Amino acid sequence: MKILFVGPKIITEKIEKISKDNFPALETDSIKYKHYTNALELIENYPEKVDAILFGGKTPFKLYEKKAKNKILCDYIPRHDTTLYRAMFEAVYVRKYDVSSLSIDTYDEKITKRLFNEASIGYQEGRMYFAEQLYLDADYVEYVLNFHRENYEKNHVSCCMTGLEQVYYTLLQESVPVVLCVPSEDTIRQCLNNLQMRIRAQKNSENQIVVIAVKMDMPSEYSLMKDDEYAYLSQRLKILDRLYHFNSRIEGVLVEQGRSEFMIFTTKKVIETETDNYKDIYLLDVLRDVSVINTYIGIGYGATANDSKFNAYEGIKIAQRHGGQVAYVVLEGGDVIGPVGASQNGKKKENFEEKFYQIARESSLSVNTVYKIFSNITKDGKTEYTSKELAGICGVSVRTMDRIVLKLCDSGYCEVISEKLMSKYGRPSRILRFKPFLFF
Repeated sequence: MKILFVGPKIITEKIEKISKDNFPALETDSIKYKHYTNALELIENYPEKVDAILFGGKTPFKLYEKKAKNKILCDYIPRHDTTLYRAMFEAVYVRKYDVSSLSIDTYDEKITKRLFNEASIGYQEGRMYFAEQLYLDADYVEYVLNFHRENYEKNHVSCCMTGLEQVYYTLLQESVPVVLCVPSEDTIRQCLNNLQMRIRAQKNSENQIVVIAVKMDMPSEYSLMKDDEYAYLSQRLKILDRLYHFNSRIEGVLVEQGRSEFMIFTTKKVIETETDNYKDIYLLDVLRDVSVINTYIGIGYGATANDSKFNAYEGIKIAQRHGGQVAYVVLEGGDVIGPVGASQNGKKKENFEEKFYQIARESSLSVNTVYKIFSNITKDGKTEYTSKELAGICGVSVRTMDRIVLKLCDSGYCEVISEKLMSKYGRPSRILRFKPFLFF
């Protein structure tokens, strides 16, 4: 576990010492800045990986939260009452300042008034001045400096209290009585302990089991593929090959649930990184590229592996109602994310049945004839044939096949690329090539 400390010199060095004394096993590093507006650039240029960032104050923390591109877990040392108590103690007993009239930044009147009342010190309304807390204002430091200068120069106050180290050093150089509000040791120790607990909780959450369930459409009663076991098994093998490839890519555990269902066990961190927080599901891309069978994907989260599995199948049910080739994510509380699609760069794959109906319509052949030809040549694995070879494969006469081929050529699904003399006598046979996009 590694934490990066980010803050001005005095506060950061105090955090480093307390961390070393109280949490010796904690790995730490630090970035010290002169101006909090430089904090974001320094963090973005930091070359190492850390689990969290601890800021010395609220101002750079707010700036990071608002403008950082790739945020990680972070927190800041709060300015509790104890910090103001410590500053008051230093002002009165160490610096010998009069604290009956003060110019204060970082803290508001409510906290200061409560502190005075608890210490039985008379709080004088008209002698306390509080700077507005405009943390994200580009000129905030300059505003605070001018605020304190003006109050002191006009004799409104006898002392200034600031939570900004840059303001503190500038006022010291100008001989203005000032005290820096440095967080107490107890505040820093408690903040470090809380941040470590948050890191552990986040890591446990990242290792939460997530189940990806994949379901294939079984051929319907009226499907052309129903009577062709080879075509269906061919599709299943292609899908299974891509699933194993994807599973290897994410280092998951793949479990086959019969002929048409599969599960991949992975973790929250892995799947959210792989999908860029479900902006794009690569698995849908690879399945779509090889399959003409609709596939449905459900991704489930849960407190246990069984809960995740149940939610994954709930996601499949939603995907089936949607129509396939999408995924739905079901979170632990039952919330649903989706539909989540594949990359927008890919082209939508035609449905298996639609492809053959289109060929039949455009070639004026029956759907069964088209299916018989293309399912058989797919088994054979070639793209070039003679009419005689096709007739033998499909179990029809050469004359019948010649008529079929003529219609397929006219509609653009195959072409004559050459002629070949098959024997010493007779006319040469035409060599036919079928379009590559017809093969699945």
